[in-house]
Amino acid sequence: MRRVPVGGRTAPNTALVASLSLGAAMVGSPALPQEIAPNATPTIPVPEVAVSGVAPANQLQVPTGVSRLPSTVQDTPQTINVVPQEILQQQNATTLEQALRNVPGITSTIGEGGGGVSGDQFRIRGFAAQNDINVDGLRDYGSYTRDAFTFEDVQVLKGAAGFAFGSSSVGGAININSKTPTLENRYLGTITGGMGPYIRGTLDLNQRINETMAVRLNVMGQSSNLVDRQSQTTDRWGVAPSVAFGLGTPTTLTVEYLHYHDRHTIDGGTPVITPFGRVGRPAPEFGLDRSLFFGVKNDIDDVTVDRITARLSHRFANWLTVTNDFRATWVDRVTALTPLSCSSTNGPSTANPYAGSCSDLFLRGINPVVNPGGPGPYSQQSFGIQNVTTAVARFNTGPLRHELVGGVDIFHENVDRTGYPYLPARPSFQLRNPYTQDTLLSLGAANNQRSTDATSLGLFLNERLWLLPTLSIYGGFRWTDYDLDYKAGTPGQALTTNVSLGRNFWDPRTGAIWEPTPSQTYYFSYSTSSTPPGTFFTTIPSQATANSTAFEPERNTNYEVGAKISLFEQRLGLTGALFRSEKSNALAEDASSPGTFIQTGDRQRVQGIEIGATGRITPEWNILASYTHLNSETTSSTTAVNVGKRVQFVPENAASLWTTYDIAREMPYNATVGLGVTWRGQVYLNQANTAEAPSNFSLDALVQHRINQNLTLRVNGYNLTNRTNYEGLFANRVVVAAGRTVLFSVAAEF
Repeated sequence: MRRVPVGGRTAPNTALVASLSLGAAMVGSPALPQEIAPNATPTIPVPEVAVSGVAPANQLQVPTGVSRLPSTVQDTPQTINVVPQEILQQQNATTLEQALRNVPGITSTIGEGGGGVSGDQFRIRGFAAQNDINVDGLRDYGSYTRDAFTFEDVQVLKGAAGFAFGSSSVGGAININSKTPTLENRYLGTITGGMGPYIRGTLDLNQRINETMAVRLNVMGQSSNLVDRQSQTTDRWGVAPSVAFGLGTPTTLTVEYLHYHDRHTIDGGTPVITPFGRVGRPAPEFGLDRSLFFGVKNDIDDVTVDRITARLSHRFANWLTVTNDFRATWVDRVTALTPLSCSSTNGPSTANPYAGSCSDLFLRGINPVVNPGGPGPYSQQSFGIQNVTTAVARFNTGPLRHELVGGVDIFHENVDRTGYPYLPARPSFQLRNPYTQDTLLSLGAANNQRSTDATSLGLFLNERLWLLPTLSIYGGFRWTDYDLDYKAGTPGQALTTNVSLGRNFWDPRTGAIWEPTPSQTYYFSYSTSSTPPGTFFTTIPSQATANSTAFEPERNTNYEVGAKISLFEQRLGLTGALFRSEKSNALAEDASSPGTFIQTGDRQRVQGIEIGATGRITPEWNILASYTHLNSETTSSTTAVNVGKRVQFVPENAASLWTTYDIAREMPYNATVGLGVTWRGQVYLNQANTAEAPSNFSLDALVQHRINQNLTLRVNGYNLTNRTNYEGLFANRVVVAAGRTVLFSVAAEF
């Protein structure tokens, strides 16, 4: 697709960003000062000595990487799933979506062509997490497919998380911890090739400059096609340099830069076929060739991301650490998508063999003609800036021990979008043999424009108080002031929509933590989050109407009781939790006026159980496993028939397993063998529960051999049973996943 010229994307000005980051305050990731035991004698702080080592296999022992949550995963009172670097490497995970296959309870969705919600779109415990993707504890602005070449690990913090992450965060939040410099010289290069065809190369170079300074460079390039999927191509590359000062001292500064370009085919999905009187299912379930692509050559997502992050941490004393995290992001995007639907049957066939709906004709063996819908392509420029200052104080008052966390979170985001019509319109095609992937359409003059400016100020505070050495309680809140301006209309003409909104709201949290031993944590937590009106105006413009100025924030509440236990000298971590999440005050489309949104007071509830294991059962046997049961229900709705129905995109059951075993690890004939299983139960695609996607099952495997201390060979197999799975979901269409795939990798490390 040709690139649409739009006025003036500004490249990042490094000097300006540096001055903003240092002038705003101090920037960084929190150090973990020593806890002060009651009546302890004050100690004299001395410089730390950084020691390189292997990250723990038990992911309960790692820090969260979020300044507002300064403890380890085990010590944080909520369910946190961690996908560590070792498993990302073993699985050859190349995107955020692939990494999150290890986390049950997350589903991927797709959107309309004009909605702008392609890219990484996830639901956590059934609730949209469109704005809840973070990197190093800061918002990662823009909707795009994130590559894993800079990932150190991926964490999913489940449950309403307004205190830590601000607005939205209904089912939880995703946080990616980046690869940053260390004081260990390390040079790693990996090249992967295989079915598709597929070729990818990465470099990870870390160089120590002196006793406290180091630099790191991550580079990636990929060109690939999906196996058994027509026209699904990807070409991307990225570079991410970073530098760290003061490593191993009380004051550290890390500055990272990312430049990333991704150009890939957008798959609008295969349609859902609905037999008369029955629940609709994806067309491949009724015999349609799963490889078919229902789009045109224009259906490309072309994204360029520039992002700079600066993080400074200073430990003033053993009891006080102040951090400041700063980020500026530019995302330039040109996108087109062809959404396709096949209308449901109107009833039994008539005397005319060509009469009836698309589904009716298809099920009678006739090849129906389909008219694809959706608006034309668009060009979008996004800019986001965020600064979070956090203070963590650990101190005693008499016999009582305290941990006080407080700070300020400020962000601003601007999104400008220009839409273009196709001239001529998208062609019609036959469902069983579309063959339109080589059709390239021309564009007309811009016919719509949207602009969104959002600014948020958040103040947060949390106190954890130890009543006993083993028992603590905590309570906190975030207060948010949110302002939004939205404008829309036809370029060169008067605006048709001009909406300004301002809201402020509170998100409290509280709970109790019992730690009878350092290896056991039991907790109860209550947390909330709020989604202010206007959050999705850019992607759902029909919400921006005259009555939207009266909307109040959607409210989200989470209750959770859980346990985290480390065994076998901290090698293995076990987790379990019972939870209940509720969403109220929801926005919904007015059934009596399609295209108009009202605040219905609809309520949705998702409750269930999650259990997991992470770490090493023996020194040779590693495991990452989770299972979740989700009981979901629409408990009230203005659409009466939806009451009592399951919440769309929420499986009742989901599980994941990745396990490896090292054979003769120190011998020349060593090998690592691995087995992976991901399974998601059936999900409904709409609130009325009249369309569904069947269960997913993927069997994956690994065989790895270390030739010597520098060279490793790896073979990965994915979806070895060649099952037809569906990885992107929408109300009337789904995206078919790749077929059986085998990849070969060679990794050199020095």
